Amino acid sequence: MAGYTNQAFRQICKENGAGLVCTEFVSSDGLTRSSEKTYDYLRFSDLERPISMQIFGDNPVVMAEAANLIQNEFHPDLIDINAGCSVPKVIKKNAGAALLKNPSLLEKIARAVVEAVSVPVTVKMRSGWNRQSIVAVDVAQRLEQTGIQAITIHPRTASDGFRNPADWSLIAEIKKSIKLPVIGSGDVCTPAGALRMFAETGCEAVMIGRGALGNPWIFRQVSELLDNKPPSVTDSPPARVQLCKRHLQMEIQYRGEKVAHKEMKKFYRWYLRGFGNVSEIREKLVRSSSINEACAVLEELSQIQKL
Repeated sequence: MAGYTNQAFRQICKENGAGLVCTEFVSSDGLTRSSEKTYDYLRFSDLERPISMQIFGDNPVVMAEAANLIQNEFHPDLIDINAGCSVPKVIKKNAGAALLKNPSLLEKIARAVVEAVSVPVTVKMRSGWNRQSIVAVDVAQRLEQTGIQAITIHPRTASDGFRNPADWSLIAEIKKSIKLPVIGSGDVCTPAGALRMFAETGCEAVMIGRGALGNPWIFRQVSELLDNKPPSVTDSPPARVQLCKRHLQMEIQYRGEKVAHKEMKKFYRWYLRGFGNVSEIREKLVRSSSINEACAVLEELSQIQKL
């Protein structure tokens, strides 16, 4: 979810029932060097609490220093260690999912971070580096001894990326092997899918990522299903257009018109997903050269949807 979980989107998700949101992950090296861009990723409002801040890196000392800095500067409710990202720029630094090739180092990082802060520390990881090295159960057992408070498992390997179905049976296996709370992640795109993950794996919580893009109502819908209530909101095309327009205005408020115009282009396709006969309008949004032009296109779409 790098590039998506900014302040506007997090706030929208919280408004729609998300129990916990997480900032975009940030480099421990960037934090300790006082990188302004890195600090910008971590700004949030109290409306987003409880909130987790996620860091990545390969040096236990630097990760501990970064975690302590985050605690003192930003006061998050949780600090999360990323051991799941498989993008090249992170892997090249032996961080993210690359740590699954070196469980001992990940264990040292987790222990160092736990000792450096007073807030709860969690770890998010994948199942392993590739299908020949599924190490998640062993790593989870190691991490349980470090003092972390929960583990999130996305049961795909780093080599899988987002290809191939997530193997939920691994979530269940980890749940049986440790006493820590386990958070399941992967392929939850509907409210019914979240309930199925709970039932099949025994996990304590479900993390929803891509399933919330263009449909943040999914969090409220899951809660309602858990309470045996009918859905109170829907992700109808008119509702998604309206929310897209609001999202754009929030991006402008938090980041200014220039950045907002650029940032929203990656969200448009999610808000318009499943619409019929809007490919031309979607193309106009992506190719728009200004905020005013994008707003005009969204207004055109509103008229089409008879809002």
